[in-house]
Amino acid sequence: MKQILLVLIVALLNTQFLLGQINLIGSTDYSNFENNAEIDNNLRGIFLFSSIGILDFLSLGIGYQVSEKISIAIKGSQTFIGSSAMGFPHGGNGVGIKISYHTPFLFFNTTSLEYISYLSTSFDDHINSITKGNYFDFNLGREIIDESGFNFFWAIGFCVSAAKEANVLYTPSLKIGLNFNFIEKE
Repeated sequence: MKQILLVLIVALLNTQFLLGQINLIGSTDYSNFENNAEIDNNLRGIFLFSSIGILDFLSLGIGYQVSEKISIAIKGSQTFIGSSAMGFPHGGNGVGIKISYHTPFLFFNTTSLEYISYLSTSFDDHINSITKGNYFDFNLGREIIDESGFNFFWAIGFCVSAAKEANVLYTPSLKIGLNFNFIEKE
């Protein structure tokens, strides 16, 4: 599990660097702004979000825009886990963290790494530990961070669900959702 997390972190950092280099060609010139405070005034501070997806079928969370390029969120999620029960997948729920890096490239503007620690699964009566497994998601998407109110977002990527007493599940990730941005004005 630690090796998978290490690989995902290295991939995230390399992707950010490479896509940042691609984006240098079409980068925006901010010299027409009077100062950087004018740019920062239109960034969200705190935001709420909810999403639905393929494996991570329901998520709710709250986050904070740390800087122009980085946001951190705490989320609660319901996910499917491996090992089906009579044709239906087992489920798990837990809490986790979402770290996002915002920079425009191609038709994306957000790279995210998400981690969820399962607190309960459909195998609960067999597992006697506090954590019941882990979920990792690496995705690329499009999210609006500089407009107040409700905004639509989407993401595609790859996720791994490793619940105890279940098969490890590797699958593409696809999610859509809404966020509500609270813009900080100085």
